[in-house]
Amino acid sequence: MAATLSTIGATVSAQDSTTPLHNQPTRFVSFETANTYRTGTVELSFGTTQTDPRSALGTGNQLYFGGGSYSLNDRLTFGFDLHNYVDDAGGPIGGVPTAIEMTTLSGWGKYQLYSDSRWTVSALVALESFLTLESPIFGGTNTFVMSGAFKAPITYNASQKLQFHVTPSVYYFPGTVGGQNFYGTIASLGFGASYKANDRLGLFGSVDVPLSGTNTISSSGAYEDVPVWTAGGRYNVTPKIALEGYVTNGIGMTPGTSILTFWPDGDTALAGLRLIYTPGAKITDSYRAPLTPVTLRQRNVQQDGFTMGSADVLEPGTIRTSAWYGSDSNTGIMFGFSPDQDSEIQVIFEQYSDNPTADPALVPTTDVRYMFGPKLRFMDQNNGDAFSLSGRALYGRRIGSGALLGVFFAELIGSYKTNGGTVFTVNPKLAAFGSTEIAGLGLGVNYAFLSGLELIAEVTPVGLDGSDPTWAAGLRYTVGTSGFTVDAQATNAIGRYGIGGMIAQDDTRIALTVSKVFDVTRLKFY
Repeated sequence: MAATLSTIGATVSAQDSTTPLHNQPTRFVSFETANTYRTGTVELSFGTTQTDPRSALGTGNQLYFGGGSYSLNDRLTFGFDLHNYVDDAGGPIGGVPTAIEMTTLSGWGKYQLYSDSRWTVSALVALESFLTLESPIFGGTNTFVMSGAFKAPITYNASQKLQFHVTPSVYYFPGTVGGQNFYGTIASLGFGASYKANDRLGLFGSVDVPLSGTNTISSSGAYEDVPVWTAGGRYNVTPKIALEGYVTNGIGMTPGTSILTFWPDGDTALAGLRLIYTPGAKITDSYRAPLTPVTLRQRNVQQDGFTMGSADVLEPGTIRTSAWYGSDSNTGIMFGFSPDQDSEIQVIFEQYSDNPTADPALVPTTDVRYMFGPKLRFMDQNNGDAFSLSGRALYGRRIGSGALLGVFFAELIGSYKTNGGTVFTVNPKLAAFGSTEIAGLGLGVNYAFLSGLELIAEVTPVGLDGSDPTWAAGLRYTVGTSGFTVDAQATNAIGRYGIGGMIAQDDTRIALTVSKVFDVTRLKFY
């Protein structure tokens, strides 16, 4: 590689680009490589892995995970990972359907032992705890069950674009939990390859083979060994944010659980997405250059509509907060943050309408629920593309006691701005929970007819389990350049975000929204 490389006892540089995501991966999915980040690099990530929805009710079986790391220097990195699975197993175990809850927290350190022009060797130690381990196959409810792992990844540079990886590992799990058999100690040998086609696109694959011990629970309830395999790719949406897509038979996303397969038998393929964010004021915000300064009108339409999203995202280093109140007890608050030119992270708390005329089979809950997820912009009309195009995914659960029902929501948002400033939006979307699935095609127009005043109209025909279209219409006023906006709308939708914008009630609701944009660019943490 082009960077200066050395052996133990001398100064060693990490990978050659100062943009972390332009280098070969330090870890892809849960497979560890010997690569390390440069001094001061922060990495944050979150994602989900799930089975084919056709194999189970609604959205199938899901694992949710996230984590972060910080590189003290070119050799030494500390990090943490957390994952959570609360769902049925993929099939009967011991002849009966089996529910499993597994929440795992990991703290780990990784140190680069050796590096030259061809070889890199590192060591990783992870100390982990199953915060919750609950299932009949685990003897009921268990908490704070300790586990851990040691890995010694070896990476070979075949070329500037191609690396091969060998990762010997030892995993420690108790031999029994709750009076039932558990995994015990596992030794494995992993093999992987990663190919960096260019700065934005990379491909990878791996297989981790147990040499001793067992890493799979079979449909009969016996513990067996099955190789863990993964294949996928990574695409940099911006120099700071990458989206990783993959398929795997693994269920563990911490260093210590990466050897475990999905239950039962380890023969089910799961698909996953992982969003990776490497903040840093010195990392550029976009692959588009030079960027055209946005007009006030273009800033205004970065805000989502009443029941539909905006294809644009906030300006880098800005935060938007919105709070709304509507008839039939619909209330909510939204926080959006843009770390760079083409992405936005949104967190939403919303209570859907409790109007009894909405189809109760479609309403996941009328209690307060949270939603969070990314919006990524792939095309930007403001900077030369024919139109703007974004994708957004929101995962949400009910807050409170009882069944914390989750809903998965995903959408594409395309918009076209005319020379006169009118914005036309097309918004296909899909939501699913339990055995309920709703698809919609939102159509919207935003027309600015006075300074700061916009007329917004939206309609969303729906299909699959939904049948009644939703609509919304109203006014939005932006107070000069203050960042304040006020919305007044009428709608028949039970909510503003996620599945709520696709479920209709018979009665018309009135709602008011107040929003404010804050500039945090001076903090320079993003």
